[in-house]
Amino acid sequence: MKKHVFMAMALLSVSAVAHAQFAWQTPPPEEPAPVKGKAVENVEVFTAVDDWGTVVKKIEVTVKNPKVLKKLTAADFDIQNNAANTLYDVETGLNSAPYTDDQVAIQVDGKVLTITAKPFDAEGARNARFRKDPWKVVCSNPDLNFSAADVNKTNIEVIDDCIKGSYTFGGITREYMLYLPKDANGNVIPNVPLFVWQIGGGEYNQSLMTVALANRCLASLPQHNQKCATLVFALANPNYSYSASLDPEKIKLVDLNNALQMAFIDELIAQGKVDGSKLFCAGASSGGGCTMRFMMQFANRFKAAIPICAMDPIVPIHMPLREKPGTNAGEFTNQVEQVWRSAQAVYKWNGTEMVAQPMDLAAFAKLPMYFVHAQDDNTCYVQSTYIYSDARKRLGAKDDIIRIYSDDEMRAYGFGGMLSHFSWCRMLNDYGQGSAMDWLIKKF
Repeated sequence: MKKHVFMAMALLSVSAVAHAQFAWQTPPPEEPAPVKGKAVENVEVFTAVDDWGTVVKKIEVTVKNPKVLKKLTAADFDIQNNAANTLYDVETGLNSAPYTDDQVAIQVDGKVLTITAKPFDAEGARNARFRKDPWKVVCSNPDLNFSAADVNKTNIEVIDDCIKGSYTFGGITREYMLYLPKDANGNVIPNVPLFVWQIGGGEYNQSLMTVALANRCLASLPQHNQKCATLVFALANPNYSYSASLDPEKIKLVDLNNALQMAFIDELIAQGKVDGSKLFCAGASSGGGCTMRFMMQFANRFKAAIPICAMDPIVPIHMPLREKPGTNAGEFTNQVEQVWRSAQAVYKWNGTEMVAQPMDLAAFAKLPMYFVHAQDDNTCYVQSTYIYSDARKRLGAKDDIIRIYSDDEMRAYGFGGMLSHFSWCRMLNDYGQGSAMDWLIKKF
């Protein structure tokens, strides 16, 4: 997730509140994992990417003797420490509590017991110490008890089907993860649309798997049965944060990362894997800023873009607004437009190095953008989205859309208040009429 300075402080505040709520209680002892039942031979879990990591959807248990599975019903099983994959409970605003209804169902096939349940956080449920107690399955027959510690294999939906590799361009090498959709026979479908995600500051300099599991960037479209390739690169940037647009070297690195990604995408197009007329880009926070930079460089190559709660990709906005809340937004709009119209708006690769060049303003204005933000985002102020949109209108943009989630809408999804920065989590799971994802797939 995007762990910017202010967001980190917010999360620490949430942690402090959680501790304060339980200050009057004696902290409970660490929960020991149940002893693995002697009938259990192998445990395999099937997970999917969610907002904060992965959730368990199904468990397959292989037993030593099938006789132990006879006459079992779902009522014989209790999954403990199984909570939603959110920081706090939507209804109470407190730590996300274990489910009262596990929605357990079982199926027996020879020596294999399959348990399905309401998807729960693969790391377990948060306790009074704001740590997570691992999940465990307790059976009426203790010989079938097991816990997260006993898992022999973990499968991750979509991610396991991704191609993992590295790509070198312009003197830098970046790791990537690419999902290519397949047909009913398991064959890769050629010439599909491509959705490329720009990571946020919290994922910079992190492992490829951390990047892939930080949110639904790779998994959202496949999870919604869309035949679209998805791509994300792990980027090693100095944190692209507030006022980074004042640092030419940081911006040049952002633009170089984008040039690397474009070169890789061109190879996918040449190989017939991706349709070059259906390229889409999105990103949030620092990644929202990188999305804007990407479109500034390659507007003529993309069909649409979704900048989400974008940081400061062009001029400093958020820190000046923080220091002087009453600053006239029009001043920032003027600055943004001035940069876009300058002869050194972006850096592009000239075959040897990144050099400052002007933008293709006509292509940039023609490219439709769907801006997403949360009204009460205190990390990246919502005013920035209006500023970017207004500046684009001055260039002639006519097809932009702005979607601002209210705090009630964010809270209903488990991300209100101090967590309202995380509007991309709601967006990546919002396919309702008129939503950004609905708008996107209608362009496929």
